[in-house]
Amino acid sequence: MLFVMSCKDEPLTPAQTVGHPGDTLQRTLIVYMAAENSLLSFAPLDSLELAEGLAQVGDDCRLVLFIDDANSTRLCVGTKDTPLQTILTYDRNLVSTDSATMASVLSYIVERYPARHYGLVFWSHASGWIFQNGTRASAPRRTFGIDNGHRSSSNTGREMNIPVLRRLLEELPHFDYLFFDACFMQNIEVAYELRNCADYIVASPAEIPGNGAPYHEVLPQLTAVPADLEGLINAYADYYVTGEGRYRFAGAELSVVRTSKLEALAVASRPLIRQLFGGHTTPLTYGVQFYVASAVWPTFSEGFDMENLFYRCCPPDDYAAWKVALSEAVPFKRLTPQWTSAFTLRPMQVSDADHCSGVTLFVPSASFEERGWTQDYRRLEWYDAVQMNETGW
Repeated sequence: MLFVMSCKDEPLTPAQTVGHPGDTLQRTLIVYMAAENSLLSFAPLDSLELAEGLAQVGDDCRLVLFIDDANSTRLCVGTKDTPLQTILTYDRNLVSTDSATMASVLSYIVERYPARHYGLVFWSHASGWIFQNGTRASAPRRTFGIDNGHRSSSNTGREMNIPVLRRLLEELPHFDYLFFDACFMQNIEVAYELRNCADYIVASPAEIPGNGAPYHEVLPQLTAVPADLEGLINAYADYYVTGEGRYRFAGAELSVVRTSKLEALAVASRPLIRQLFGGHTTPLTYGVQFYVASAVWPTFSEGFDMENLFYRCCPPDDYAAWKVALSEAVPFKRLTPQWTSAFTLRPMQVSDADHCSGVTLFVPSASFEERGWTQDYRRLEWYDAVQMNETGW
């Protein structure tokens, strides 16, 4: 009988040699779990899945899990031959979404557990690029993560803005990929901001199931060298669309961005951006694929699919020329016909997957100016890369 231990249950005598500290292995997979929020009940379930999945990984890799939940703040390590177990419990409740905390934790991990290849999973609430506490008019919003600071299920607490995340990640070794197991993070603005931090960005433009990735099934794809990112998003979606998930969800929307091609995509996007937004205008978006509607949930901007917007609103020849750059920048996508939305309380639909990328683009409007979001948008590197200033926005 195989016994697996969630890292919420500390061993009596933690083995300090777990994961071969100091030895350079082929892969170190880091899972950064910010769970002091309404997702805290899912944290022990996912840590159990990670523990179970270790049996399927290669001999030359390790898993390092940082978890901050209702029990404690701790670091857990495991390999194929050594069960996942706690090797360090912090003596105070760290704020996992604080930049100094995250930088310190990740620096400690890469120094103590070196590897030729790193993968980094961000697990928490999220919703893209719009700044928490940006301009005074900004509505409250989750950017990445929520840490309420008192080990409860409250979603009121510190969040991390994406430029802050970029700056701290740029000080660390380059990652093979960043995988956001969190809602609404696959937008072009986030991917472009983080383009120098990793080779690939894996995320969803929509809500993800509350239980997140089925780690017991996708750990082999995450730990392979090179990582099997197409296999990752297919296994993730299949787990829910076939009804195998622990909870009932209609599916999952996921894509993979190749960061080395984003600057070329930005250049290719400039003429289409000028067509759609020139003269401080907002294009008609009726019928364009969206992943969240601000009319239903007013702290979110519409998440319009970037490709579907250009496909429906730009001349066919211009769209076709731009699509070449998009195909290089977004090599893989998995868009199931439906996904479950907690915000609309009904299944959401993907109506034209052939002309959707699974990557969203912000569509500015006058109502968003009132919330301060268009002012915040000007602080992003994508804004400059596509010469958005020339449109009047």
